[in-house]
Amino acid sequence: MRLNIPNHEFNDLSADLEKKLNLMAEHVLSDQKEDILNINLKFVSSFEMKKLNKEFRNKSSDTNVLSFPASKEIQEISGELGDIAMSIPYIKTESQNLNRDEEDHMMHLLAHGILHLLGFDHKQDKDACIMESQEIKYLKNFKIANPYKL
Repeated sequence: MRLNIPNHEFNDLSADLEKKLNLMAEHVLSDQKEDILNINLKFVSSFEMKKLNKEFRNKSSDTNVLSFPASKEIQEISGELGDIAMSIPYIKTESQNLNRDEEDHMMHLLAHGILHLLGFDHKQDKDACIMESQEIKYLKNFKIANPYKL
């Protein structure tokens, strides 16, 4: 498994954070028995996230994370589970507003995004509970508090 993080404009993100994000991706994929697949993670500006959100969800707003799962055929050919986009400006503001550590919040959002790539969703309350319990379990392994109880 490999988390591909291309060069990005956000120089204030530490190399340590990228290592932790890689470990989170490995942990989630291993637990979900999908550890042979790769993920592309792109850190984007608010402008770029708004464009993605408009194009793929018909929403004209910035958001923290979007996931784009690859089809089964593409997974078999490329070995890629899909792509995740994270809006760094949105996440920085959201972390401050929620009084959360920014890196912990990014770890949470990565786990959330990977679960979406794997087919989890939170449209129904029952599904949200399942997805949240998975996220909490993964965060606990990194000594990150339950974000749903803060």
